[in-house]
Amino acid sequence: MQLLEKNIDDWEQRANKILSHFNYKHADEIDMYDICWRYGIIIKPLNKDYFTHNEDYISINHLKSYSIPSKNGRRGTIYIIPDLDPIEKRMLLAEEFCHIYSHFSSQLIADKLAIDKQESQAKRMAAYLLMPNIFIREIYEATLSEPILISDIADYFLVSEEFAHYRLELIHNHKIDGFFQIYQRLWSLEIL
Repeated sequence: MQLLEKNIDDWEQRANKILSHFNYKHADEIDMYDICWRYGIIIKPLNKDYFTHNEDYISINHLKSYSIPSKNGRRGTIYIIPDLDPIEKRMLLAEEFCHIYSHFSSQLIADKLAIDKQESQAKRMAAYLLMPNIFIREIYEATLSEPILISDIADYFLVSEEFAHYRLELIHNHKIDGFFQIYQRLWSLEIL
């Protein structure tokens, strides 16, 4: 079977370094609570009432999570709405973890360009963290017996389809809706 090889970027190296401290055998074992605990990151419930009743802050109805890095480096606190869908919560925890792990300054004092850059970096690293290449290879191998759709891939990694699309685009540079094999060659599928 043809496997797609690629260069590993800095964000994937960081995610792989984190995962190297754990012995995950399957993609669904990647536990963001355990990873945060091991790195000394505290997870607390996000109380939106604090923002809506505190005159120092603007009411933020769309806010689901945020993180505050500590001055000790790669430690901090993640605040997240407690009653989110487990898949959404997992992805948000991964992204907030990546902010604390990689960004040592608060976004409260950063300009929009810096914030956009940090958001992009955290999302990219979170994609590598929740969907590591080693487990993506298992998807490729599974196509020997049947085609695999993006919904199957998202379910396998416990992420949303949008997130799975994003991660696969990092590898293939185009939208992927599934994979299949013909004569031991891997083909991607894009539904128009």
